[in-house]
Amino acid sequence: MGMWASVDTMWDFPVEKRIFGAVLIFSWTVYLWETFLAQRQLILLFGGIPYLWRLSGRVCGSAGFGPEYEIIQSLVFLLLATLYSALTGLPWSLYNTFVIEEKHGFNHQVLVTIYADYIAPLFDKFTPLPEGKLKQEIEVMAKSIDFPLTKVYVVEGSKRSSHSNAYFYGFFKNKRIVLFDTLLEDYSVQNKDNQEEPGTEPRNEGEGDSEEIRAKVKVLSFCLTVLSRRFEFQADAFAKKLGMAKDLYSALIKLNKDNLGFPVSDWLFSTWHYSHPPLLERLQALKDTKQD
Repeated sequence: MGMWASVDTMWDFPVEKRIFGAVLIFSWTVYLWETFLAQRQLILLFGGIPYLWRLSGRVCGSAGFGPEYEIIQSLVFLLLATLYSALTGLPWSLYNTFVIEEKHGFNHQVLVTIYADYIAPLFDKFTPLPEGKLKQEIEVMAKSIDFPLTKVYVVEGSKRSSHSNAYFYGFFKNKRIVLFDTLLEDYSVQNKDNQEEPGTEPRNEGEGDSEEIRAKVKVLSFCLTVLSRRFEFQADAFAKKLGMAKDLYSALIKLNKDNLGFPVSDWLFSTWHYSHPPLLERLQALKDTKQD
C-alpha cells in the first residue's frame, strides 16, 4: 500500500508504469471502499446497532439509571459508537501518520495524548525565543493589541514533523506563543504569520431517540466547524487590519507549499468538513476590502 505515497512521483515513470500504477491505485481504492461498505453491512446484518443500544442500557443500569432515562442512554450509546469508530479507524490513521507522512519525510511523530503546561515539555523541548528583532516585534505587537503575552517559546517540532506551525496557549492573563523551529528555519522575519495567532483568540462578539441525538450531534459538529472557520477568517482580517496582509498572504502560500497542502477544494465540501478554510478561500478573503 506504499503506492499511495508515490502518486506525486508516479509521473516520472514510463507510460506503462504510470498506467499500471493508476490501475493499482484505483483497484486499492475500490477494495478499501468495498471493505468499508462491507463493515457497515455486517454491523447491520448482525444487529450491531441494537446490540450497542442494549449494551448502553446495561451500562446505564449498572450506574443506577433505569430504562426511563433515554437521554442518558442515548449519550452512552453515542459514546460507545464513537469509541468503536475510533478503534476501527485507528489502523488507517496510523497508516496515514506513520507510512504516508513518513514516505513524504514529514513524520517523526511521537504519540502524545495529553498536552498541558507541564506535560508538553516531557515530549518536546521548549526554549525561550532569544532576544532579537523577532521577539521585540512580537512583544510590541502583543502590547499594542492588549494581548497578555508572558513568554515566547521555540519548540523542537522538527523531531516529530517537518510541518511548520505556530500557536498560542494559556488562560486569562497568562498567554504564551509557541513557534516551531521549522518555521524559524524556513521563514524570514517579514514572512512570519505570528501576527495572526492572537487574532485566533475567540472574541465576545456577537429530548429524543438515538437517531435524533445523532442528528443533533451532526448539526452541532457542523456549527463548530463554521465557528472555527469564522475564527480563522477573523484572524486573517485581524492581521490585515494591522497592515500585515501582504506578509500573511506570502506566509500562507509558503506554509501551504511546505506542508504539501492542496489549495483547491470544493467550497461545499470544505464548508462541511474543513475547520480551517482552504488556501484559496483565505487568500481571496485577504484580497477583499470587507474585513468581516
